[in-house]
Amino acid sequence: MSLVTGEDLMTYTWVRLRAGIEPLEVRRQLRLKGLDDRQIRDLMQEAYDGRRPVDDVSYSGIANAAITRRALNHPDIQKIPAPKVQLYTWKNFLVPEVCDAVVELIDQRLRDSTTADAFADPKVRTSRTSDIGMLGHDLIMQLDELMAEAIGIHWSYTDVTQGQRYDLDQEYKAHYDYFIPGTREYQVFCQLGGQRTWTFMIYLNDVEEGGGTRFRRLEKTIMPEKGKAVIWNNLNPDGTVNPYTIHHGMKVRKGSKYVITKWFRERGWGDMFPPEYYTNL
Repeated sequence: MSLVTGEDLMTYTWVRLRAGIEPLEVRRQLRLKGLDDRQIRDLMQEAYDGRRPVDDVSYSGIANAAITRRALNHPDIQKIPAPKVQLYTWKNFLVPEVCDAVVELIDQRLRDSTTADAFADPKVRTSRTSDIGMLGHDLIMQLDELMAEAIGIHWSYTDVTQGQRYDLDQEYKAHYDYFIPGTREYQVFCQLGGQRTWTFMIYLNDVEEGGGTRFRRLEKTIMPEKGKAVIWNNLNPDGTVNPYTIHHGMKVRKGSKYVITKWFRERGWGDMFPPEYYTNL
């Protein structure tokens, strides 16, 4: 069987890892392309090369990512006045046509939403989730890069993008996006990528009633607006988790709510802060 070039294989591998396809499945696909186990091992090693250990994470860099400076002079970005949390809104981050296209993708692939704690009360999170980042769709990959560029952290330092749909009376009760250190969930879900850092959430439609995002310890509620992003850092500048980021996806009282969510992580490939992300702020 003829093989594509090494460069194309690397692109092939990176795109699938980026789309959230499990490494074992990527290996299986590479075998179908005619690679032997040694070639696959070397390729996967190269793809993962540069993933930083947690000890090398620049938490001050994360806390001073490009979004913090961009907010100083961008008319659509507002820093929420909350000294204990880095919390921003970005109006019109996505145009309506893109929002509508993402909503269509979400509705094509829905499952019941879950939490990291398998024994949690199922009423904690009653929405449905779409693993749109695993589709390998060009639009979602472009959005990955757009959100990463907006914050100023390379897209490889992220989880797979998810979409959520909330219908009447559905909600996600007060929770943290980070994993509590020392817990089983932390050991399981932070083993590869490390702790979650920034959260990037985008409202994809105007909700008829309800559906706000309530940061209860800040006494702040952000209401959905089509195309608006809500962005916050789950960590303090020293890398400790920030309990003031607890938030509640409030019940939809009329209509439906669609959002996409991307979580950034401590580990990724190569440089966390690409030089080009610091230009044109």
